[in-house]
Amino acid sequence: MCEKCGCGLRTALLCPECGGRMVLINGRPVCMSCGASPSADENPLEHHSYEHTEHPHEHTGHTLEHHEEKTKAVSDDLAKLRLLLPHWIEHNEEHAESFREWVGKAREMGLETAARPIEEAVERMAACNEALAAALKALEG
Repeated sequence: MCEKCGCGLRTALLCPECGGRMVLINGRPVCMSCGASPSADENPLEHHSYEHTEHPHEHTGHTLEHHEEKTKAVSDDLAKLRLLLPHWIEHNEEHAESFREWVGKAREMGLETAARPIEEAVERMAACNEALAAALKALEG
C-alpha cells in the first residue's frame, strides 16, 4: 500500500497456487496466470508489496491518472477476457442444445414455421461461437 495516502497501488493479491496476480470475477478470486479459483476455506490470499522509489500520483483533488492503474486495468481486463470467452462459448452451446430440443418439439407439434427460425438461431449460435473461438485463439497467439 502507498505509505503516503493508503491507496492500493503497491499491493496485489497473489494466487496461492502459482503466485500470479488474482482478479475478482463475479465476486470470486481467479488467478490471471493459472486460472485457479481458491475455495472459501483456503487461507486468505497473500498480499505482495511492490517497492517503488517514487509516489506515482498527485494528491490535488484526487484526480488520479496513473500509468500503473491503466496498465493494471488492461491486464485485469485481458485476464477476464481470457476466462470469459470459454465461458461464453460453453454457455452459448448450452442454449443451442436447448434450441435444438425445441426445434424437435415444435416439429412434433406440426409447427414447422416456428421450428425453422429456431433452427436458424442454432446456426447463428454456432457462427457466434466460431467468432468467439477465433477471438480466444487471437488472445492465445
